[in-house]
Amino acid sequence: MEYLILTSAKPQSLPQGSAKMSPLQLQVLLIFLLVYTLIVVRRVGRMKFEVWTAMLIGAMALLGTGAITLEGAFRAINMDVILFLFGMFLLTEVMAQVGLLQYITVRLIRLAGTPSRLLFIVIFFVGIASAFFVNDAVVLFTTPIVLAACSIAKVRKTPYLLGVALSSNIGSALTPIGNPQNVLIKVESGISFLFFFERMAIPVIFGLISEYFVLKTLYRKDLKMFAGDIQEVRSEMPSKQTSYIVGAIASATLLCFILSDLLGWSISLVAGVGATAALLISPDRRDALRRVDWGSLIFFSSMFIVMESVSKSGLLDSFIQPFQSTLLSSNKTSLLSIFSISLIMSQITSNVPFVALMLPIFKGGGASQAEWLALAAGSTLAGNLTLLGAASNIIVLEAAERRGETFSFLEFARSGIPTTLITSGICIVFLSLF
Repeated sequence: MEYLILTSAKPQSLPQGSAKMSPLQLQVLLIFLLVYTLIVVRRVGRMKFEVWTAMLIGAMALLGTGAITLEGAFRAINMDVILFLFGMFLLTEVMAQVGLLQYITVRLIRLAGTPSRLLFIVIFFVGIASAFFVNDAVVLFTTPIVLAACSIAKVRKTPYLLGVALSSNIGSALTPIGNPQNVLIKVESGISFLFFFERMAIPVIFGLISEYFVLKTLYRKDLKMFAGDIQEVRSEMPSKQTSYIVGAIASATLLCFILSDLLGWSISLVAGVGATAALLISPDRRDALRRVDWGSLIFFSSMFIVMESVSKSGLLDSFIQPFQSTLLSSNKTSLLSIFSISLIMSQITSNVPFVALMLPIFKGGGASQAEWLALAAGSTLAGNLTLLGAASNIIVLEAAERRGETFSFLEFARSGIPTTLITSGICIVFLSLF
């Protein structure tokens, strides 16, 4: 059975020449605005709203109004995406559980002889890891390790925290499995893993290098020398044999992702099989399942329901028509349009919901592969423009705050804005060559 984000049901389009909305359309619009208001403000009085909570409230409210039926809600959920994310979250959690990820991270950190080299290692390790293990999962386990290393080395933590956040977004642009919005685009466009990787490799490498120089310039006074001994950073694998087996499973899973298009395997099936094999090796299976990022899975399931409701209501009609001719003009200016709209809209809705909104435009308009890649890269790199641009930024901030560290919206923007502009420029130029 094929799962689609948008069903083929005819939407309740607005009458020609009239801006009047039906009562149901007004309800859908108000609920949609409420969801994104809660995502932006995140707190009302003493009550805190995680992004998944806000989206779940929206999905339940739309079910309550009758904007979508329970059967329609189940059909709207893209199970390919959900299974892929579940599999990758579980595989990553088992790798962390056996100490493999921590061991690799710490070994790399101990190679740093200076604060600048430590920043370089953090940026490239997080960037590369995010390309293959989903950036949201990667920042969950790297943030506390980086904070611990900074404490031992007695250096300011802010540039390294920003390095984790910014590089997780840039690095995840490398592959169609690096972040949830890329998975959405992969499933709907059919772009192959190798084609995606080939086109994005150079922009991502130059993007990570530019991020390093932006942070090094802004925090040059904090990157002079260690006041502590970085060699004291330690991490041991409880069972080397178990860790090696899990590492082999992870490596085989990544190889299958690369070969999935040639073999005709879906990436969701590959992720599910890899995660199941790793779970069988896990020393504590219940704990591994308990630690899966269920909030993200609830967020995506709810998001599919919200976007399907908006589509069926007809509200998307007035949104799609002004952009379709501008975005999909089959020339190089369309890439700039895609990037510009991605940068702006991702700050309002966050990048994953923005891509979900844009999918019907790109599918209906017969988007070229370059335009699909521009949507993937633009929405991903837009995550670095502001703190609210990507869920991974919030994950880094919350993980830091649980350990007594933080950075402000403005401090993030100070490094994020120049990084985004430089990386987007590099990407636009490179994609325009093909």
